[in-house]
Amino acid sequence: MQERGGWRQNWQTKALLATIAIFTVVLTLHADWSRFNLDEWGDMPENYAWGVLWQWGYFKHPPFFAWAVAAWFSVMPHTDFAYYAFASLNMAVALYCLWRIALRYGGPDYQLFVILAAVLIPPLSFQAIKYNANSAMTPVWAAVFLFYLRGLERQRWYDAVVLGALTGVAMLTKYHSAVLVFTLLIHALVDRQARSILLSWFGLITAVASIAVFSGHAIWLFQNDFRPITYAASQGDGSLVLIATSLVLFLTGMAVYLLPAVGLAVLLRAPNDGYPLVWLEGLRKLRETVTGRALLAFGILPTILTIILAFAAGADLSVVWVLPLYVPLLLLVGLLLPPDLIGRYLRRGLVVVGIYMVALLVAAPIYKESIRGSDIRNMTVPVARMSAALDEFWVETAGDAPGFVVAGEPILANSMSFYSRHHPLTLEANSLEIAKGHMDKAEIDRRGLMVICRAGDEACLPLATLLTQGKPDAVTRPFTIEGFDGERQWPFVVTMVKPQGR
Repeated sequence: MQERGGWRQNWQTKALLATIAIFTVVLTLHADWSRFNLDEWGDMPENYAWGVLWQWGYFKHPPFFAWAVAAWFSVMPHTDFAYYAFASLNMAVALYCLWRIALRYGGPDYQLFVILAAVLIPPLSFQAIKYNANSAMTPVWAAVFLFYLRGLERQRWYDAVVLGALTGVAMLTKYHSAVLVFTLLIHALVDRQARSILLSWFGLITAVASIAVFSGHAIWLFQNDFRPITYAASQGDGSLVLIATSLVLFLTGMAVYLLPAVGLAVLLRAPNDGYPLVWLEGLRKLRETVTGRALLAFGILPTILTIILAFAAGADLSVVWVLPLYVPLLLLVGLLLPPDLIGRYLRRGLVVVGIYMVALLVAAPIYKESIRGSDIRNMTVPVARMSAALDEFWVETAGDAPGFVVAGEPILANSMSFYSRHHPLTLEANSLEIAKGHMDKAEIDRRGLMVICRAGDEACLPLATLLTQGKPDAVTRPFTIEGFDGERQWPFVVTMVKPQGR
């Protein structure tokens, strides 16, 4: 087992780096060629709409992943392709960190296998196209564990600073990262070698850096009634029957998602290869070193802690909570292959991954065509076209005044924030109470307002009346946008109030 490793420019390392680079491009193209909208749930425009508010928190989640999106689009064009490229690069960072972790546990053949297996599993490939708090955790968790290993190896002060900062970032990405923090803390306390490091200046620096990074959000939580924590706890009705059912689906889903990696491992074996059907020596050897025991803890404890947390909070379990957990699971799967055997058929894995990438590209336009007339969730709502039309309506009403406030149905309002050339700001949760830290009635009057609803939406339309109460210059108009199938017409209603004084 290797504790450290460098840039070994053998063919395996070159193939590994090429795989990451090509996969990043393929994933971006697959996303762009297979979708009409960024995502059917509206998470991706919501990320942006939150991020450009630059707050220390939002009513559903802590802020880091939204900040990352806002920072990306401060320099990139507001296009779907650029967003997919960002989501793909997010996974590329995760794969790079996975490689740097893998070189501590095996040679070049093992490292390449782990990356090939990662490319094949849904959580790190096409499922990661939808960038949100869950997929954002994957590279962060991988980076945290990488620097945890570096700390165990050398105890350098700058590694402690980075580890602490990354731990804070993990918590700023999603609170579920607490299971990672507790996992590493449990390992550091239980493992004698790790405990001496935890209780040294290294552990102190790590803790101080982590607290410093998280402190701004902690203050925000106190000032905003712990809204994201309340939201997280509300995910489920608390029924033990439903939680137990979700547990079965959760564990089944984790196993199913890992099947392509297991299948690749099976492909690299051969009958009568001289090894037992299940080779466990690689896993047994992990117990011999502190970094090996750390990997075992990382691979096992987060799942257990997630289940305990769900039952304690009365929340339904979801497999998407543990997307980053596939980082250690892939490493463990790779250790089920005998080191002197793994390279014998490794080129088969390259062929399989090549075929998989081609299939992603070929299937993309076919899938897109199949959903062209679909009415499932928000897959085909023409939000970009709607935003272009509303830009023209806004110019007619208020001129080119930028930075107005937009509210209404969340996916419509958030999409307008993303696509509009006027760079409007979304009224968070359509609530002045929730947005009180950065938006009030006077600010809306100063900026101007747009409320967007689907025609006939009885939940959304009263919002326009409420927000424009006492505004005699409010303008309401219906409009329709042609759908992607060239036949369906999507009816909307927009209410606009121009900025005060215009």
